[in-house]
Amino acid sequence: MRHATVDEITNLLISSRRLRDEGWNSRGLRVAVESRRLHRVRRGWFIEQSHWRELLPESRHRAEVVAAAFSAAGSDPVFSHVSAAVLWGLPLYRVRPTRVHVMTSPHKRHSVDGMLRHEGPLPQSDISDIDGIRCTSLARTVLDVARTVSPEAALALTDGALASVGGAAWDYDDEAAESLFGELVARARRPGARGILQARRIVDLANGRAQLPLESVTRYRLHQLGFARPRLQVPVQRPDGGSFWMDIAVDQSHAFIECDGRAKYLNDELRGERAADQVVLQEKMREDWVRGVTGWRVVRVMSEHMASLDAAESYFRAFGLFGRRSTRPLSFDPAP
Repeated sequence: MRHATVDEITNLLISSRRLRDEGWNSRGLRVAVESRRLHRVRRGWFIEQSHWRELLPESRHRAEVVAAAFSAAGSDPVFSHVSAAVLWGLPLYRVRPTRVHVMTSPHKRHSVDGMLRHEGPLPQSDISDIDGIRCTSLARTVLDVARTVSPEAALALTDGALASVGGAAWDYDDEAAESLFGELVARARRPGARGILQARRIVDLANGRAQLPLESVTRYRLHQLGFARPRLQVPVQRPDGGSFWMDIAVDQSHAFIECDGRAKYLNDELRGERAADQVVLQEKMREDWVRGVTGWRVVRVMSEHMASLDAAESYFRAFGLFGRRSTRPLSFDPAP
């Protein structure tokens, strides 16, 4: 599966008008959808099923947003919440949107044809344009999502936003990340919005050096279990003088945590020209070196190990990592 940009999605979308011009009728379209030749993105817009199957969940929702923007041509909506998040390229950890989200004035708040309209103030400074589609600004989007999804998803998205401006951990732009972080802190201090307490705590935990959602979720589990705040993307000198970058360093346990998704070994794009067994061998050699020169353990986690607090606690205990379980977990108080 893969991501697709707005431009790519624009090229993949097929309008019902075009299909009619090519000789399709209503029955033919219905049969094509039922037989999985076409996927109906929303009323009047389709993507070939072979292309749809390739898309990651965030890109599928991005396609729904682009189709909604085309359908609403002339009304110029401002997309918000998770719909703005996918336009910004932010991760949605275990979030599968069922409707497209837009901002609207209070007297027009209602849901129409798969669109959820949110009422609320929207100053011009909170509006951005991405590839010709209007959406809420990056900071506004982060706060809106951080108070309306699970804490795990909120932290993954907030980390992703900081990473999008800070860049790679080994060449991190602290000034750019601090600028966005400062804006997030200021927005999180504003009272009144439902779920704002969760957003404040998430912003406090956020760190743009997390490169993947699994790193964010693993950090959140460590926080829940009472571990001290870990270090991220810690360099360990390689034999050739370069650095191996370890995802998470838990100082109190003298352990590195490496967050491995299956895609690292199975996805052709991530492996490059290497075979899966080559990746496994190189990772083993890397891990052996790190253990040898630091004396620290290396614990590898996958998404199922962090799926719940109990699962994470059991997994960490099996490797001798013991935290002080937090008695005050973040609450999930979703806003409407």
